[in-house]
Amino acid sequence: MTGQLLEFLTSYGLPAAALLLAVGQMGLPLPTSLALLTLGALAGNGDADLVTAFIWALCGATFGDQAGFLAGRFVVHSSEGRPGFLGGLARKARAAEPKLEKWGGGGVFLTRWLFTPLGPAINIASGITGLSWARFTAWGVAGETLWVAIYIALGFSFGSNIETLAGILGNLSMALAMLALAGFFGWRLKLAVQIAQRRSRQKHLQHP
Repeated sequence: MTGQLLEFLTSYGLPAAALLLAVGQMGLPLPTSLALLTLGALAGNGDADLVTAFIWALCGATFGDQAGFLAGRFVVHSSEGRPGFLGGLARKARAAEPKLEKWGGGGVFLTRWLFTPLGPAINIASGITGLSWARFTAWGVAGETLWVAIYIALGFSFGSNIETLAGILGNLSMALAMLALAGFFGWRLKLAVQIAQRRSRQKHLQHP
């Protein structure tokens, strides 16, 4: 994979890397992290300019984020009044809008660089629930800047071992994402139990 990616990026240049990152951030299973490490390795070998590689990578990742956000905003969000799956999803998203407005920015930031497997889903969810475009963009660019900088720097420093490094980082990101999901569902379960207990006490008080 690393050899093929090196050949691809060497043949087609930084715009191809930006396109790969953009499509990956839209949710397609592409080796985006490995691409960033490879860009860093190319810069370390003198085959690419480090600053130029960073700019192209950041633009590509940000474009993918924006595409996912707009898809959520105008495709699913516009289905709020319709029956079926999309309509139900849009109505649930509308009900969750106050919570996302309060916590969504931090979630967008963390899923750019720490919980990266959740990033494409968060892009769409942010658009569905009405998170402001300016807030999404600010947090998204901040997170993508950190992600791109970390991975290009690692590729620049450890270019000869990027495939092993990519595997380690990929497993770590997936483990962190699963941990985040487990924490979220645990919190929702706890909340549901508390609501059920509160309703039970209210019924007991009304009917002693």
